[in-house]
Amino acid sequence: MKKCKNFKWILVFNCVFFQLIVQTYVQAQEKLISLGNSSVKLKNNNFYLLKIIDERSDKLRVGLVYNEEKDDVYLNVVNGVTKASNEFLTKFTRKNASAYPIIIKIKELKVVEKIVNAKIINGHSEIKVAFGFMRDTTLIDLTSFQTKITFTRSFNADNHFEYLIGRLLDKSMIYFDQWMTINYDKNPALAKSLKINLQADYGVDNPVSGDTVFWSPKHKLSWQDFEGKKPQNSKYAAQVFTNFEYGAFTDIKDGVLIIDLQLKAYLLKSSSWTMGMLTEYSLAHEQLHFDITKAIIERFKKKVTKILTLDNYDSELQLLFIEMYREFNRLQREYDADSNHSINFVGQQKWQSLISEELREIR
Repeated sequence: MKKCKNFKWILVFNCVFFQLIVQTYVQAQEKLISLGNSSVKLKNNNFYLLKIIDERSDKLRVGLVYNEEKDDVYLNVVNGVTKASNEFLTKFTRKNASAYPIIIKIKELKVVEKIVNAKIINGHSEIKVAFGFMRDTTLIDLTSFQTKITFTRSFNADNHFEYLIGRLLDKSMIYFDQWMTINYDKNPALAKSLKINLQADYGVDNPVSGDTVFWSPKHKLSWQDFEGKKPQNSKYAAQVFTNFEYGAFTDIKDGVLIIDLQLKAYLLKSSSWTMGMLTEYSLAHEQLHFDITKAIIERFKKKVTKILTLDNYDSELQLLFIEMYREFNRLQREYDADSNHSINFVGQQKWQSLISEELREIR
């Protein structure tokens, strides 16, 4: 029984001794560096560093290098890459209310070495980072950067790693500083807010242009605007072809994305036709088709200022256009059904009153 107890104590002692040996060995295979201070001067004062996020798979080390005894050792940064690089880079910028809060995501940061001969080591250090800024609670991706520095050294010259890592971070900030100088007040990704300017309808002052007639209070349709040829299978005496479109022109100023939005309601003469010079009552029916098209773009203008968001304004514009186009087709069908293509006088007058009231403010 005493032998068994002694064996257990010997086993425990051996385990503890082995752990101490392993810990001593691991510590001996690590080289710690600090980043110090940067001397880089940035030209752009429109951003400040909010934080750095280390997204590397191995966050404990920045490389595997060689010491004077030609043993490979892990290269680590004092306090870790995230804290050390934050302290290193935050000196670049100062926080202010109008500046962009920038986040840097470190995708890659490492030093790699290879022994050439008994005296020489070749190596390189590289970095890959992504820049973004916090718009409210959303991280907006802006740009990315990567670079590499190659070097040759002797085995006893291992004091340059701090410079290498620091230089990579310097180059990253210099790149982003230049990117901001070029893109500030130009790149929509840098927009912090959205403003819509509704422009006057296209063609409102010059409503007739070749084959196109734009809706305008200055121009009422005449039978001369119907130049198309009647289809052989049509049972109607006249038909007008109307449509609408929008154009969005963007600019950015002081972080505000400005959208100049312009719409147009128009008809094509070559697609609009009549069997002959019909009555003014028949012409009024076709004019109301055109007025319905104008009413649709006025509804478009009212809705567009309520639903647009900065992150997805382009898609929302397209979806709104599709929604309004469906409404456009629906109204045109309902108008023809209620008026029986102008034959039903009561139905015609009902729609005349509805659309006239809707367009009253712009006539």
